[in-house]
Parts: sequence; structure tokens; C-alpha cells
Amino acid sequence: MNIPKVLSYKIPAEMKVSGGCRVRVPVKTCTYVGVIVALRCHDDSGLKPISEVIDESALVPTEIIELLMWCARYYHASLGACVALAFPPYFRIGNTLDLEPECLAYKTDMKHERLGSRQKALLDAIPEDGIAPDVLRKIFPGSSASISRLVQRGLIELRQYTPNPRIMHRVDHSPEQKDAVGIIIQAMNSGEFSSIVLHGITGSGKTEVYLTCALKALEAGRSVLYMVPEIALTPQTIERIRSRIPNEMALFHSGLSPRARALEFLKVARGNARFVLGTRSAIFAPLRDIGLIVVDEEHDGSFKQSDGVPYNARDLSILRAQRQKAVVILGSATPSMDTFVKVGNNAAGLVVLKSRFGEAALPDVEIVDMRSRSEIISGELLSAIKETLERGAQTLLFINRRGFSSAMVCPACGKVLKCSRCDRSLTYHKAKTAALCHYCGYTQKLPEICPGCGCLDMRPIGLGTERIMEEVLAHFPGIRILRMDSDEVNTPGKLDKALSAIRCRDIDVIVGTQMIAKGHDFPHLTLVGVMYAEQLLYMPDFRAIERTFQQVVQVAGRAGRQQPDTRVFVQTLVPDHPVIAAIANHDYHAMIEAEREIRHMSGFPPFAHMALCTFSSYDPRALEQTIRRIAAGIKSNSVKVMGPVPAPIAFLRGSHRRQITLLSENRRALHRVVDEIEKVKIPAGIKRKIDIDPYDML
Repeated sequence: MNIPKVLSYKIPAEMKVSGGCRVRVPVKTCTYVGVIVALRCHDDSGLKPISEVIDESALVPTEIIELLMWCARYYHASLGACVALAFPPYFRIGNTLDLEPECLAYKTDMKHERLGSRQKALLDAIPEDGIAPDVLRKIFPGSSASISRLVQRGLIELRQYTPNPRIMHRVDHSPEQKDAVGIIIQAMNSGEFSSIVLHGITGSGKTEVYLTCALKALEAGRSVLYMVPEIALTPQTIERIRSRIPNEMALFHSGLSPRARALEFLKVARGNARFVLGTRSAIFAPLRDIGLIVVDEEHDGSFKQSDGVPYNARDLSILRAQRQKAVVILGSATPSMDTFVKVGNNAAGLVVLKSRFGEAALPDVEIVDMRSRSEIISGELLSAIKETLERGAQTLLFINRRGFSSAMVCPACGKVLKCSRCDRSLTYHKAKTAALCHYCGYTQKLPEICPGCGCLDMRPIGLGTERIMEEVLAHFPGIRILRMDSDEVNTPGKLDKALSAIRCRDIDVIVGTQMIAKGHDFPHLTLVGVMYAEQLLYMPDFRAIERTFQQVVQVAGRAGRQQPDTRVFVQTLVPDHPVIAAIANHDYHAMIEAEREIRHMSGFPPFAHMALCTFSSYDPRALEQTIRRIAAGIKSNSVKVMGPVPAPIAFLRGSHRRQITLLSENRRALHRVVDEIEKVKIPAGIKRKIDIDPYDML
């Protein structure tokens, strides 16, 4: 399917085809699976005939084909690569599938005596309203045999899913929620495109606004697309939303098996499901007549794809809503600068939720100055943890770095253990007694002596989740502590088990990375400690201040969502930085207005359009010669050229990397320069990557 350009074929007289159908066609001496993107009446003499029509009716509507063609032009990607985005991998290779009635797993009333721990955990994970077997298998990898045995014993029953009208229960909204729902529904009833930014603080009830509006769209006979960041699409999130939607729902995310993904896709393609819940790939779901698109946590970087076609699902949601005359809600407690500027330019409406739902209130934030201190956890935070433990409440300590320390350094000669394939230090993982590269996966056993001078005292510097956990246990031995990072919680089953343990109050202290920062509601969490708050602040990225604010505020938002008298401690070496003051005061507007002025003066997005051109090669000399030749050939008075310069990670996975950054207030002029760069022939062994509207500058 990933053919780089459009090819024309003759349609045999006996064949019936339409745009969006998959076909098999000859390409040179091979046969490929392709998708019909257009039909034209003209002289077909000399054209090869289509070999076979795979689909009797189109799997994707014309609107999706047009969106994919737009993506190919805008992101400077091959049309074949873009078209492949609209199909699950199972269908890209020409497979077919019959749509079967969806079955859910339900617990029966049969009593059981002897069950293994795994079987008991499986039963406990099944909610009253049932759960899709594939979701259950995702929670418990390798559980197919256990599920089958429970079915054979009559403890689990597989029944066809039917939408349950009783789910339509009454929900009491706050006055702010009522106003927000009213504004959005009014926009939906207009039958015209509308973009609405829902700026609601953490815990204000944005999800309830989304679901209420989604139900109205479904009642009106229209479809709904609901997108969330990858990290937030937990089994609990899926079941919470499923419990509120009385229509058949389709899930779009990579955690499902290839066949299950294909079935979910087919439910939408054949019109059985009008509600799609998914991550960024759901933007290409073959929904027809969309009435509402929800982009939850619109600021999240996971909506931007980094590999392959570098599309941004948030931006495409606006385009798709425009073409469908639908309403798109961009929701966040910390809207991105791009979205904030759209509101200021009247390109989007603004709805604000200023208060938390119910009796909950925003936590008090205390800034802890860590200058001239040697301790890892401040005395203030330790005292707060002690008080929290005595009250039987829970504590979350956040640091966005896994491992024990960020580097191993020799105190005698200063040598740092570095990855042999990347321009980065190795992270020390004490639990594995090894040093790892978090970029390429290279692993090295810790040397007994310094490789540089023979010193016997290699020392860890920097902090990671392992070190924070060790420090907590040193002060509070015997407590129930949980480490949540991608080393410890690396399967959906482990994630579900960890989240359940937190909600059941089986955990006293959680030490975690961004895995725990978003989308979770822990009723008994009353204390949050943010370690090394400035970690992102000095990254080589013009969005560093914005991202620091977003990350810390999202973490702080886990506290006090259902209880008053909650606190957040932010430990930092730069307590006087304006962004730290904005965090302490929950002042989004102070941060965004100051950042807006800086971006405007410096000419960075969203006040200019940007393209990042990255070139890589194993041969540094050929790479440097090529990129300098390309940069010298750029001739445009309306496009600012920055570079060529080494990439922030100049050596990655054994390859040298150089970048050219293009900036322009004229979008067309920018794309013309990119077109010219793409036309330049480059030597074999050099890779060229074009990223329009880049999110990751590394």
C-alpha cells in the first residue's frame, strides 16, 4: 500500500470500484495492494488493468481520501505513506474480515472456591457492565488460556453486546459546566463549523462536559470522535466512557491485537459504531457525518507523530471539523500557545471552567528553594510526607526521569560513561546493576574501575525514580511504596494493577514519571512533591517554559481532586524564575502572556511557520558537505534560514545529525523552500527528514 506516488490503471468492464476501495494491482513484476483515490474517464489504452477488487464497498469515505491527500501535500510525505495511515496493519496487506457481533465478557453468579491468583485477578477486573475480551487480554497479557478456562467453568460468560439504555442516567452539573454545555450545544445546533477551547483547571469536570455534548450529537444522529493522549487511554478510562455512551463504541489504539484493531475499524467503516475513542491515529477513523470532535489534553505532544508522516492529530481535527461542519472542542487545563493565540485571533471560541467540581479546591503550592542544600528530599517535604502517612492519605513524588541517576562520573578524572552509539550519557539503573541509553537501548555493565584512570569510585549524579524511592524508604522504612515508570510498569496489566492498588489504598507513596501525571483521579491523594521542577526548563527548545508549566501543573492537579486541605511542594534550584512563580499562583495567564511576548519578539511559532529539516548519515564529512550545499542554495527573502547546525543530539544510534530550521510568516513561501530542498539530489547513505510544524526539536 505504501507506493510513493499515484499510479493509473484500467478498470476492466466486469469490475465495479469506487474511491476508498482496496485493489490488487501489478507494479513491474510484483502485485501490490493499493487504494483507489480517484476515478477519471479518459483514454485508458496502454494502462495495465486492475487485477482484483478486494472490497465490495469502500472502507474509507471520500472525505478521508481528501484529508490524506491534503496531508501528503502539507507534510511533504508520499501519498502512499499517508493513505496507509487510514488503514489498520491487518488491512494494509490485503486481508479481509467479516464483521462479527461484538461480544463482552461478563461475570456469572456461579460460586467458585479454588482459583489461582491470576484467575481471581481476571474476575475482579471485569466490571458489572462487562468488558471486551481484547481489553481484558490487554490488561493481562498472555491470559487467553486463563480466560478460556474460566469460560469453560462457567465463571465468565461471553454475550453479544447491546447498548444499554439505562446508562442514560441523570448527571448533576455545576453552574460552570451547564454554561459550557449550553454554549457548545448551541454551536452544534447551528450546523456550522466551530472551534471551541475548553480551558478548565484540573478537576473542573471537563470530561463530563465532553460526554454530555457527545450524547447530544449522537441523539441528533451524528457521529463523535473523542481523542485522548496515549498515556491517558487506560482500561479505566475506556470503561468509564463506555459506561456513559449508550451506542456501540469503537476503540482506536495500538494496544489491541492486529485482528482486533481491524474489527474496530470495520465497525466504523460499516456504520455499526458512531462513537470512536482513540489516540492520535483515530483522526483517520472512517466516521461519516461527524457532529463533534473532542481533543482532550490538546497541548499533549503525543498528538504529533514523530516517525513516518509527522502529522499533528490536533491540527487535523480542526481541518476535519471544518470540512464536516462540525464542532471541535480543544480541552486542557494548560492550553498550548498555538491554541491560546487562536482564541486571541478569534479563530476559536473560549469556554472557561475556573473552579473544581464539588467541594474540591486547588491545592496550596509551596516552592522549596533547593539552592545550597545537599539533601535530595527537603525537610519540608519529608515533614509533609510524615503527616500524610499518619493521616492514612497518599503521597505522589514526581520526577520525570527513570533509573537511579542520570549519569555515572569519575570524581578523579571527570570521565562520564557515555553511549557508544549516541551523544548522551548512560543512565544508571541500580535495580539492573547496569547503565542504559534511553535513546537507543544500549546497555553496559557498570565497570568496577573508571575506564579512564582506574579510579575505584565511580559516582552517580542526578536523580531518577529509583533514587527517590530509595531515599523515601530510608526515612520511612516499611511503608507501602510503588514506583511507576516504564521500567517497572511496562505492560497494560501492570498499569491496571498499579492503578487499582492506588485506588484501593494499598499504596502509601507513589514515585512516578509522566506516566502518572495525566488523566488519573486518586481520591485519597492529598500530597504531591515535584522533584527537580526545572528539568525541562533549559532544554534546547523554544517551548521549554510552556512545557515546564504544563508538566508541573498537570502533576500538581492530581492532588485535592476530591478532598480539601491538600498541598503541593515544588523543589527547585531556580525559585525566582517567573514560570515557578506562575506555578505557585496557578497563574496560567501570567505564564502564557509573558511567553507570548517572547515568542512574538523572537519570531517563533505560533507567530511564524516552521519547518525542521534534519539530515543524518554515518559519514560526517559527506553529511556536512551535503547540508552546506543545500543551505547555500536556499534563496528566499521571506524565509529565515537557521543553520546548518549540529542537532541537539548530534550523534544518535550511530548516525551523525545536522539540522536546518526554516521560519517564515508566509506559509506558502516556507513550503516553496521545502519543495526546493526536496528536489536536491543527495548522496546515498544520507537521510533527509522534513518536519512541518515540529514539536520535538531534538
